[in-house]
Amino acid sequence: MLHAVNDDFSARLAAAHFSPKMAQLAAFLDGHYVQAAFMSTRELAAAAGVSLATVVRFPKVLGYANYDAMRSSIQERINFDLTGVERLQTLPSTNRAPAALLRRIIDADLENLRALAHTFSEPQLERFVGMILEADRVTVLGSRFVSPIAIYFEYSLSKVIANVYGFVRADSSLYDHIRLMEEEDVLIVIAFARYPADVIAVARFAHALGKHVLAITDSPLSPLLPLADVSLFARSSMLDFVGSLAAPAALINCIVTELGIRLGAKALSRLQAIEEAAEAANIYVHIGDRSMRTKGRLLAQEDDDRKRAQPQSGAGS
Repeated sequence: MLHAVNDDFSARLAAAHFSPKMAQLAAFLDGHYVQAAFMSTRELAAAAGVSLATVVRFPKVLGYANYDAMRSSIQERINFDLTGVERLQTLPSTNRAPAALLRRIIDADLENLRALAHTFSEPQLERFVGMILEADRVTVLGSRFVSPIAIYFEYSLSKVIANVYGFVRADSSLYDHIRLMEEEDVLIVIAFARYPADVIAVARFAHALGKHVLAITDSPLSPLLPLADVSLFARSSMLDFVGSLAAPAALINCIVTELGIRLGAKALSRLQAIEEAAEAANIYVHIGDRSMRTKGRLLAQEDDDRKRAQPQSGAGS
């Protein structure tokens, strides 16, 4: 996914020159961009008091490929700007149905997943995975909203490679850890708008020391971009107050799976050892004895085979 740093909707809007009708639309967007982020072309035309043709042409004036690209950029601006209080205030408090809210959340996740699929950069993934494969130690950092996904990444990655460390707080012990990183070790930083200042400070510290920094982030506004050797992009959704990490989770799933495939027998050996440890510790619930379940399935299959082999009686017999 190719991004230009500091290339956002507000900057483009401020720098552009408009005809009178387009200036009317620009003024509406400047004052109502939160609402506009969820409007269709027809809804925006009606709200701004301009023609549909003006709305359709407007993104080209700002340098966007189409209306969806412009709306996506507006949503990135919102993610960067809005506080949790403001996000909750954007949601309707009356005349709403939980089912409609669920559909809206699912639609937002689907949009983010499609954006990931359409803008995914294979060369960047190659570099990202390659640097992990070359590292003796991998450290994953993600705090606050992304803490669960940092833990998910650390847990999943540990299944296929050794020496994986996870941090969900940017405290002094993390600074010690980074200072002691070896030349080929990597720090993976996960951060989405609104970007936690302490996480960015840690990434800046690692970058200043010449450490390898890999980033998973969401937009051209991300302050991680100039600090990272390689950046992968996946949009999170925080427009519904609680937020969703469906697209970043899919990206992490892809990274770990790709690593497992490349490591081949080495990954399988590690996974087998983990399975044996789980069996010894009786970690997972077993519904009945596994061998008896297998034997039962085989007996049932044999019975079905016998029945199919028997000649069928005719209707008149």
